[in-house]
Amino acid sequence: MLEIKTTAKGYVTNQEISPRLFGQVGNTIVRVICEVPYYLDVYTLENSICSYMNSFMPDGIEVKTSHVTINQSSGEDARGRYIESLDFQVYI
Repeated sequence: MLEIKTTAKGYVTNQEISPRLFGQVGNTIVRVICEVPYYLDVYTLENSICSYMNSFMPDGIEVKTSHVTINQSSGEDARGRYIESLDFQVYI
């Protein structure tokens, strides 16, 4: 499983992002841990992560999601609802 932390300075991953990550089945699970609360909606976060992953892919390979959220942890404060962590499926 790929783990991506969102920090104040950007994204930090636990392993290299490449087509090998997807193995023979062509999909994988991504765990996103938001060190800074993420106040936008889940789809926006998932799309942002896919765009980030695409920056590491060779031409002709695109990371996509069908927005299959497996697990989500969220909270709420004076600014509104936020995402703390999220597990979702991506594919190529």
